[in-house]
Parts: sequence; structure tokens; C-alpha cells
Amino acid sequence: MTGHARAPVSAQAPGPVQAPATSSAPVSAKAPASVSARGQVSGKALPASGNVALASSAVVQAALGIEFALSGLNKLADPKYVANFSSFVSANPGSSSGPLSLFVQAIVLPNADLFATVLKITELALGPVLLIGALEIGRRRLSGRLGAAHGYEPALALVAGLAGLTAAGLAFSIFVLMGGVLPTVMPGRAFTTAIPVELLIVPLGLSIAWLEFGRFVVLRRRPAGAMARTDR
Repeated sequence: MTGHARAPVSAQAPGPVQAPATSSAPVSAKAPASVSARGQVSGKALPASGNVALASSAVVQAALGIEFALSGLNKLADPKYVANFSSFVSANPGSSSGPLSLFVQAIVLPNADLFATVLKITELALGPVLLIGALEIGRRRLSGRLGAAHGYEPALALVAGLAGLTAAGLAFSIFVLMGGVLPTVMPGRAFTTAIPVELLIVPLGLSIAWLEFGRFVVLRRRPAGAMARTDR
């Protein structure tokens, strides 16, 4: 009876073994379709909200570029700028007390002409770099050949990111040199800006640096064809 019960099991054993093989064929056939579908989703262009946010950041970047470009040009146009640099630095409270006082007294003031020239050249360089980076982001919003991807974009994004980081560090140094304090409620400043401009530039510069470094990473990893479809 035991042997009779085993016979049908052994006879039917090949059936279930072969059935998964035939039923697995449609599964394997559907797998490439799902992978292809996922590839199509990841290969689609950025949503309109992402494009708008990137374009809006270009406006902020352009404003910072104009600020530093004009500041550098003002220093270039002032014939007494280098001569007055030492007096300007000494007049600020941060030169005699604070975290930068030792550096200012030991290095900056003894080499005032050098630091004045370096500051002027730095601002003259930061302005155009930030402006060109902003214009490049705006250009990629366009369609057709005018908005096509180019191989220089990763390098430009990297340089613009460094410019944003430098702008934030320079603005914060000036804020500390001027003896700036964190903004608080002050009735005497009811008709002035609550946040000093130098301090306000710091988060804006850091945001631009973050944006451009992110663009650099994405643009560097993708070929020109993929950049043309997505990373604009």
C-alpha cells in the first residue's frame, strides 16, 4: 500500500518540475519591460517645479554677481582706494578686538597695499564668474541649439561654486571686521534693514555654492546626451 501510494507521486513528479519552467518564461519576458519602464522614468526631463527653482536661483546668483562686480569697479575707479584701505580697516572695531584682530594687526595692516589690491582683484573676479554661471543656468532653460549641452559646463559649475563659497567667506570676514552682531529686535533700526547686507550675503553665497557644486557632480557623471534631456 505504501509502494502503491508512492507510484503516482513519482509519476506526477516531472509535471510540477516542468510547469515552473513554462510559467517562468512569461516572467522573464516581462522583466526587461519593467526595467525599460524604470529607465524611461529616470530619463525624463526634470519637472517644471525643479526648472523654476533652478532658474530662480540663477536670479539670486546674478544679483550677487552684480554686487561684487560693482563693488570691485568702485574700488578700481577710486584713485585713493589703496591709500584709504588702512584707515578703513583700522576704523572698524573688529581690527582691535574680536577673532580677526590678531590677524589684522599682525598681517593685514603691515601689508595694507597688498591686501587692498587682493580684495579689489578678488571682487572683480567674483562678479563676472557669478554672472556667467547665472547666465549659463538661464541658457540651459532655453530650447533648441541655444540651450544645448556643452562640455565646459562641469568646469564652469565648479568655478561658480568656488566663487559662491569665496563670496560668503569674504562677506563674513567684512561683517566680523565691522564688529557686526547677530540681528536682534532693535527699536532704533525700525527704518533700516534688520540684517546687515554683509551677513545676508553669507547664506546666499553658501546657497549658490551648494547649487553649483551639485550641478558639477551631476554634469560630470552624465554624458552630453543625457545632460541635454535632464540636467538643465
